[in-house]
Formats: sequence, structure tokens, C-alpha cells
Amino acid sequence: MFKKDAWVQIKSLKNQALIADKCFVAERYFTRLRGLIGKSGFVAGQGMLFPRCNNIHMWFMSFPIDVVFIRCEKKPDGSATWRVSSVHSSVKAWRITPLMDMSGTETLELPEGRIRQCAIEAGDELCSS
Repeated sequence: MFKKDAWVQIKSLKNQALIADKCFVAERYFTRLRGLIGKSGFVAGQGMLFPRCNNIHMWFMSFPIDVVFIRCEKKPDGSATWRVSSVHSSVKAWRITPLMDMSGTETLELPEGRIRQCAIEAGDELCSS
């Protein structure tokens, strides 16, 4: 669906909110493994999308994040869309247990507070460009 380690914009179709205008799509193994480890925070408007991922860990992280699990759904016309399956605000760094959503197919990591700012809720439809 995406080019290897590409940048996209993520928008909400509910309210047209620009969730992340610089969202990094982590496709490569080592990029996915590292994620945000070693980073001090997000730049404004930034996010990180992990395709084919429905669980994350917060080990070695130095800052809290918002996490949105999404699932890819096929529409009757054959196109695909993303549906938010769950949202998790202010997930703390060094959380011991993994965070997962068995109905999710992708994970979107965002700056802390972004879920509230964009009014993201389970069931919302998202798109990328």
C-alpha cells in the first residue's frame, strides 16, 4: 500500500481534521523495531504509522504518546478505508505490558494530546494522502 518508509498525511473524514501532516510510514524491519526509541519527542504535526501492527511496547521510550489502532476495511466499490478500532491517550513511557488491539491492523503513534485535539474516537474513518 505504501512505499518503503514513506511520508503521508493522515486526515479524519468525520471532521476533516489534519491528524498528522508529516506521518512516517514504518515499513522496513529495523525502522519498525526502533520506532521512536532514542527520540526526544515528536515535531509538531508529526506521527508514525506501523502497517501490519496491532501491538506496541513502550520500553526505552522517553516520552508519552497517543496511540490509535486502526483497521483496514474494504468498501463495496473495492476501495479501502481505515476505521479507528481503539484510542489510547497519554500512554506512558516505560509501560511494562504491551498495548494491543486484536481487531486493529495498523498502529498510529501521535504526540500526546493529539487524540483530544482532533476528537478521534473509535469508529471514525481516516484516510491518507
